[in-house]
Amino acid sequence: MAKKDRAVYAPGELGRLRKQLGEVDDQEAMFIAQRLGGQVGHERSEEEERSRIESAKPRSSLGQPKRRVELAADEDDIRGRRRSSPRRGMDPSDNPAIPQRANYWERVKLDKFAGQPEFEIKSPMQVYRSMFCIFTEIPDMVNPLFVKRRMPEYYKKIEVLVLACRSMLPRNNARRNEKLKKGAPLAYAIIDVLRNWDIEKISEDLAKIQGNPKNARVGDFAGILKAIYRPLYLLEKIEIDAHMRGTFKILYKLLYLENPTEAQSKFQELVRTALISYAGIHRDIRYLMYPLLMKQVSAKFFPYISFFYERRNRIMALVGVKEEEMVNPAAFGAQEDVATFNPEEAQEEKEGEAESPEEQSEEEKAKAYTAEAEKKALTRGLSTMEALFPKAGWDQLASFPDLYPYFVDTFDLKRGVINIAPSDPLQQIFIFMRILEDLFIGLRHVAFRPLANTPANAESLDAALGETINGWRFFVESSFEKAYLPRMNEYVRILEGSVEERNSAYTRKLVSELHWLKRLFFLPYYKFDSFTTPTFQRNEVTPIYSEVRNLRKNLSLVAVNIEEGNRAGGADAKAACDGIENPWEPYLFQVPNPLSKRLDALLAPKNRNNASLIFFTLAACTVLDYLLNNENSWAYSKQGSLFRSMNGEGINPLTGVDARIDAEAIFRESLKQRTK
Repeated sequence: MAKKDRAVYAPGELGRLRKQLGEVDDQEAMFIAQRLGGQVGHERSEEEERSRIESAKPRSSLGQPKRRVELAADEDDIRGRRRSSPRRGMDPSDNPAIPQRANYWERVKLDKFAGQPEFEIKSPMQVYRSMFCIFTEIPDMVNPLFVKRRMPEYYKKIEVLVLACRSMLPRNNARRNEKLKKGAPLAYAIIDVLRNWDIEKISEDLAKIQGNPKNARVGDFAGILKAIYRPLYLLEKIEIDAHMRGTFKILYKLLYLENPTEAQSKFQELVRTALISYAGIHRDIRYLMYPLLMKQVSAKFFPYISFFYERRNRIMALVGVKEEEMVNPAAFGAQEDVATFNPEEAQEEKEGEAESPEEQSEEEKAKAYTAEAEKKALTRGLSTMEALFPKAGWDQLASFPDLYPYFVDTFDLKRGVINIAPSDPLQQIFIFMRILEDLFIGLRHVAFRPLANTPANAESLDAALGETINGWRFFVESSFEKAYLPRMNEYVRILEGSVEERNSAYTRKLVSELHWLKRLFFLPYYKFDSFTTPTFQRNEVTPIYSEVRNLRKNLSLVAVNIEEGNRAGGADAKAACDGIENPWEPYLFQVPNPLSKRLDALLAPKNRNNASLIFFTLAACTVLDYLLNNENSWAYSKQGSLFRSMNGEGINPLTGVDARIDAEAIFRESLKQRTK
């Protein structure tokens, strides 16, 4: 085996490193190197450094970025690297032609992140070894458990999708392929990428690695990473709702026109399976494999939300994808639709059985109307929140602003809420639940009554609203304060402890419970990679999302009747409103709270009534309902860290904020602007 070059460091670099580690003399460094293996590097002298910089300066142009040379190299090597320098405008760290090497701190950060229970790519011992090998290079090993347990599960999910696509559109069925390619070229291009997913390569490479899992290295996974991420990059511009669902609808229609019986008995389930599998791969496997991909292409740690942008060129070089190879919907012209898809031969044979374009268009119109109404309701709700709490970040909720500094003093938030990551939708959910809790103090004095013509066997409106309003404090306590926050505090305590404790079975169980609580209490469409079943019974959980949905529905019925009362003369005429006895009476907060004070400041004295209180409550409930119960809401847009961490990296917990925001001062200033 060829002897490796000794690592060469810049003047003073080892001194700075030793200062951070504590006193380490030369004899101790030699002892560590002997125990851990490898060679001890040395520093360049000041003269060598000046000579190296002069020899590395470009001769043909000025202003090119300098880069650090980690290993001693001769002048020819430097010139050779300069010839492959990145084009103007490309970040050198993202240029695949430039070799890279992680320094000690970045290597440890990458390894600690990969060793989290969520990923299990590094074992605790491998993380320890990385931390203690300061002056030497070590083999970049992979956790045997990841090889034997995690990878087969990931492969199985991809295999299910690929086999489903190959079954529905086999390569040897030329007639079916030609029909789809001619009638819906975008759908054909998407299915073609999915059915050509190289699962054979994944299986072959995985079998070799599993032959000796204890010696698995990061470099051994290069072929697997390419096979997994290549189709995802080819379909990068394809949206699940806008394109993928439509693609499988078109494919199913083609199959139905060929053979309705077979389509219903066999292919209908395959279509459903393929859609669920692709969504899971795109959301879960893409995320759970990214630390391994990051170690392959990056010498620096990046959070999930920015990694694929910061290292785009290196990733695309690894997976072998060019921009022009990507499936681009814009290149296929008009949006393909299942109603307009009409393969000529099949249409002649089964014209009577095809879906009616007129009926489909009416259905699409109804969906579009509902979506537009929901959008308007959400906009009104966010505008109302802006009036109550100006400049809190309501117009940026989809980008997950940190709401804690704004609301910590307003609501006197409990200890432990700060541990919830700003990028976790639970932070927004908790704030909305506290807003509703304060509004419900006044809503308890509203006299609701059953709606006219309510069926005898149906729950009356006053009983349904009373149960939710009076039980809201219990919902907050049972979900957040007694179930989620104690587990989150324990998880943060563990993360601040030893690596061994962080990777224990107890910690994995704790993380699994946090995920299950998010799913069972708050986010019904929340997906996560679970290896265990929930440890609590269903009867112990009151789903908040269903309570919010029913609350919005019932308050909307009351609000519609109040609107009719307004048109009939409102408070001046003492107009009667179905579902509520006292809409025009002043609202009552026996003990003022932050919401009642803001309502008093915003509303004129004659408008400080129960009707206004219901409209403000409905606004907050509408936003929260969209957040929880709409699968397309920003709450389901990405999966980040569970806990607040430094720079949002999800490695080291952060149990404080730099500064709190004076929300009261902002509100007073907003009132002044309104009165001008």
